[in-house]
Amino acid sequence: MIRYTITFLSMIIMSHLCAQDFDINLIKKHVYTLADDSMNGRGFGTHGGRVAADYIEQQFITAGLSPWNGKYKHPFINSRMMVKIEGCNIVGWVEGNDPVLKNEYIVIGAHYDHVAYYFRGDSVVVFNGADDNASGTATVIELGRWLVNNKNSIKRSVILVAFDGEESGLIGSSHLVKSNLIPTDRIKVMFSLDMVGMLSKYGGIDLVGNSTLDNGEVLLNNLAAKHNIKVKKEGKNIEGQTDTAPFGKKGVPAIHVFTSTISPYHKPGDDPNLLDYDGMVTIAEFMKDAIVELSNSESLLPDKQFIADVQGKGFRPKFGFKIGVGSSKHDYVDEYFYGKDIPVFNAGLYTTIRLSKRFGLQPEVLYQTSGSEHQWGTLRTHEVVVPVNIRFKLFSAADDMVDNQFFVYMGPYYSYKFNGKVGANSMDFDSDFNREDFGIQFGFGFDVMRVQMLIGSSYSFESISKTSDIVQQSAVFSLGFRF
Repeated sequence: MIRYTITFLSMIIMSHLCAQDFDINLIKKHVYTLADDSMNGRGFGTHGGRVAADYIEQQFITAGLSPWNGKYKHPFINSRMMVKIEGCNIVGWVEGNDPVLKNEYIVIGAHYDHVAYYFRGDSVVVFNGADDNASGTATVIELGRWLVNNKNSIKRSVILVAFDGEESGLIGSSHLVKSNLIPTDRIKVMFSLDMVGMLSKYGGIDLVGNSTLDNGEVLLNNLAAKHNIKVKKEGKNIEGQTDTAPFGKKGVPAIHVFTSTISPYHKPGDDPNLLDYDGMVTIAEFMKDAIVELSNSESLLPDKQFIADVQGKGFRPKFGFKIGVGSSKHDYVDEYFYGKDIPVFNAGLYTTIRLSKRFGLQPEVLYQTSGSEHQWGTLRTHEVVVPVNIRFKLFSAADDMVDNQFFVYMGPYYSYKFNGKVGANSMDFDSDFNREDFGIQFGFGFDVMRVQMLIGSSYSFESISKTSDIVQQSAVFSLGFRF
């Protein structure tokens, strides 16, 4: 009986050890090392960043990863104004075992830089960046170790990258893509593990971009369910604030693996003791299964709508919220003078629809309050405004790896005034004032990732007064945020 009991217990222990493909202590070691005060926050171009790069390179070597193009470190120079900063991406890989598919790549990346430190009096306050992004870097290192030990399980090659300069504007990943260090036409899918240390506290993971891969949503969500992971956010949009963005701009399906900013995001308190290391092991197990599944798939294709959007042939609308402030005044056309300006405020929803590479449509629905000084006091209206603008793209900013563009716009608008006052008295829309208005607006704007900035003017074609010719003019600065 004792013999059977010992055998049974041994089987349980062995099955548990076999099921555990990742060593939690190694993951902890990487995080505690990278997020130590001695790294001084791993700022881009700093000594601490270079020490972190040395550590990651050594871990790639120890794990048995092959160097990419004969070396692990791939330095680059970032020039801004009069300043040149040297950064360094660390790249290792595991070659697939299929004679044909090994020439196709799956890229698993994580940025290792953070936001450095600042001085408070005579002391130094360090931003250790445990979750952002020692967590992702540690996971990538250990995924590399597992792949080396299980290389017979993958047909496609897997490339592991630790990116530099993400916090300074996706600099390392943008350089890697622009330099074609890894030929982008061979990359079938890319994952960015950026902040993966809060699985339990967040209650799941985000997989934004999973639908950029054909059937990616179904495949990855099923694997997440296998590991009892809830997928909280997903979809066809490429996340623009992590290293997925440069790959997505080139038409590479790119997925952000993320447990939210629930940690002390970009604060000095983002320390290693706060992370969910069991959750990180779970995410590593999920990623391992995803890599194996994807590397052995007969074909990996981008989603058709995603490619159409990248090539400027897609018409999928993008929605957002915007607010605006400015000033308005009334033009007394028959009397050749203007009323004094008063502040304008508006807020509402907008959508952008790409019509071609240069042209787009931007309809909006806004609440607006505006008006002018009047002989009987301040005239202020409350109205619903519906502009429909045609956009024309002028150019993109220098860094074409980040989704950005300058544009001019023009279009008609319609408004309906549902309330208003002149001085202390309510406006009489039956006898004295017109509720409806239409006119034209124009201006210029700038889109960068999910943020939109607009400066524009509007001119009314309809008199606000039923008894004299009084039209409104306004100038507004708007800030939009895309969902």
